[in-house]
Amino acid sequence: MRENSIQHSSWLFDEPITDKSEDEYQRSEFTQNLADALLSSTEPHGLIIGINGPWGSGKTSLKNMLINDLKASEDTNGFHIIEFEPWMYSGSGQIVSLLFKQMAQTLSGKTNFLYRALLRLSTISNFWSPVVSALFNALLPGFSYTVNLIASFFDNIGNYLNPGNENFKVLTEQREKLRDNLNSTKTRIVVFIDDLDRLTDSEIAEMLRAVKAVGDLPYVTYVLLYDRDVVAKSLNKTCHNKGDEYLEKIIQVPIGLPEPSKEVVERMLTSEIESIIQVKRHDHAALPSSIAVSSSFEDIKRFCIAPFVNNLRDAIRLTNEFKIRYQVLKDDVEPGDLLGITSLEVFRPSLYKWIIGHKNLICSHYAPFTLPSRFPPETAISNLSDRVQELLENMNSSNGETGKQDSEAIKALFPFAKASASRNNDQKNVSLAYLDPYEADRHIFRPEHFDAYFRLSIEQDIMHENEYKKFLLYDALSPADLDKHHWDIFRSTVFVGKASKYLCNSNSNRAAEVIEFCLRLEEKFNDKDQGYMTLKLVLVILNTGEQYSNFASLLDAITRQLVDSESPLSLVVCEYLAYQFHVFLSPEAHKDQSEYQPHRVLTYLPELSLFDYVIRSGFQNNYLTSIYNKLSDRLKRWEFKPFEKSLYGSVMSDYAKFIPILFDSLDDQYKAFIVFSHMVNKAHFVIYTLNALVQNDDDNYVMNLPLLQQLVDADACQIAITELINDESYRGGKDALDFGPLAAYEVLLKSDMSTNSVSTKKVNHVLKEWENKL
Repeated sequence: MRENSIQHSSWLFDEPITDKSEDEYQRSEFTQNLADALLSSTEPHGLIIGINGPWGSGKTSLKNMLINDLKASEDTNGFHIIEFEPWMYSGSGQIVSLLFKQMAQTLSGKTNFLYRALLRLSTISNFWSPVVSALFNALLPGFSYTVNLIASFFDNIGNYLNPGNENFKVLTEQREKLRDNLNSTKTRIVVFIDDLDRLTDSEIAEMLRAVKAVGDLPYVTYVLLYDRDVVAKSLNKTCHNKGDEYLEKIIQVPIGLPEPSKEVVERMLTSEIESIIQVKRHDHAALPSSIAVSSSFEDIKRFCIAPFVNNLRDAIRLTNEFKIRYQVLKDDVEPGDLLGITSLEVFRPSLYKWIIGHKNLICSHYAPFTLPSRFPPETAISNLSDRVQELLENMNSSNGETGKQDSEAIKALFPFAKASASRNNDQKNVSLAYLDPYEADRHIFRPEHFDAYFRLSIEQDIMHENEYKKFLLYDALSPADLDKHHWDIFRSTVFVGKASKYLCNSNSNRAAEVIEFCLRLEEKFNDKDQGYMTLKLVLVILNTGEQYSNFASLLDAITRQLVDSESPLSLVVCEYLAYQFHVFLSPEAHKDQSEYQPHRVLTYLPELSLFDYVIRSGFQNNYLTSIYNKLSDRLKRWEFKPFEKSLYGSVMSDYAKFIPILFDSLDDQYKAFIVFSHMVNKAHFVIYTLNALVQNDDDNYVMNLPLLQQLVDADACQIAITELINDESYRGGKDALDFGPLAAYEVLLKSDMSTNSVSTKKVNHVLKEWENKL
């Protein structure tokens, strides 16, 4: 078991309750009324009460409450309660004998051998009875001679009922003397015989005969607890298939114990499952999502659980089966899915095996183009969908109600199956079941998580959910943690989804600490587009900001952490956030900036939606302006140690393009570009800066010449051109740079610097010359 295992609530062993305070099924009033009836009865005749109900209906619990009510009454003087559990002695061959010996043992006090011998003498001869009685009263004033004498009679009867003892004459004499003593003393006895239906067929018949024939005594009441169907079926074998009639002759007061309602059973099941998955309720940040709010759980409950859980015993069985699986898998699965598939394994094993064998058909797909096939991907998915539809239709038609039930259960667990079988305007729409690769869930319908539900383990290349939880909530995030293990967690595609799941239940400072640590991880391990991963994380955290107890505190903590960060990559995040704030605060300034097209990488970032929440929450613009000012001012100061490796890639290219958008004055732009120069090598600085400050309007390349003259001189331009020609990494690929601005600036440097534009024709000529030199 993994180190993060926790001790869940105790197992359910179908344990009966022992007190009415535990009664969940409103039976305490019934037991109190029955106790009152037994206590108030003055009839001398013996009585046999039968409480019948199926397994799991709570017969033993009812017995315990009834005994407590009898003992709690003030009218229990001279009232004796005896409990006998015959199934403990099943197979002994002495079960009837042991019943009466148990009655004797319960009635007798702690008597030594001498007292027992004297009592036995009293049962043999009436002559000795008054002598022994006087002796007991003199030597043991608190000792009940009458009750112990009755106990001795029961003990004798038990001895004479032993197998092989055929002295029926003495047995009859002892029984008659016992009857006389009971009549004269009016000693009331109630004997509870539980789990009669657990005995063998012959033992059930023996026990009923003994109670009726031998045990039919005045002032003695027997309360038998059993499953009527089981007992009647057993008696059929010895009563010429008339078990029901025989039972009716034996039982004088039959009491049927109904099953708890389906609603009560479902309530109990839900309560137990929630106690398992939320046992560490004080650890709010670590709680798995509640099964009650899962979008698909209602269908799972309706089609995978409700048809099979019909009584308390079913609910207890499912709860225990679920618990052993959840203790192993914990957060590596979705609790609702695990409960549904466990129910099928327990109650519908053939369907469970069918699901295992059809994984590749019923699991969902990430996107059409990800499916390897000799057919066009869309056609391949459509063919799979048609096959699933055919299987479900065959299941429906060939197996009657069971087949329909199985089909619905599959659709409840697997959205692709549901989409395949559904129609909207006579059209299927399987795209509804496509998967988001960044989602944090671990549903059974995801191919990478499917096997975990059946093997009680996850695939080796899939991270345990606890690894994400520890990283985000508990790890110290110290320099010692800047290792490959944490990097692997951070760079997984679902990390940002996990952050939105867990961090919203932590405090704002923890979110800021995680952001800083991720910046340091990127700085150490990422080789390209550094800062992009942490930027995406920050956007996701801010987009879930309304789930935090204090959004302003979160925004302040993140801003403060970014501004004070020791990682140069924090500038990437600061700049993009500043740009988003600038667009929100000054929308008019961006109407004419349609020429700026962010690189493909940045188009994949989640849209920053916090401003919708800001508007709804009534935040003032001056507060947002202060955040913007802090972020943008940070872009003009380099306060870091010398950077060990230069940054490059599409993120850096866009970083340069944002600078003239964010800052109006040449002085501010200059400061921001100088900071940028510390982040990239000389050649990249020239290329990125020229791409940001030179615009192509088809006929000419137009430049921000005053700023360029301060930033890029002829020597720097030549270094960039040399790198371009000699280093293939600067050319080609998906991140190919636009070298037109560099060519335009070289033309300008070699000509009259009084103009700020160069014709596109001249630029293309230079580019052609460079191409020939490659």
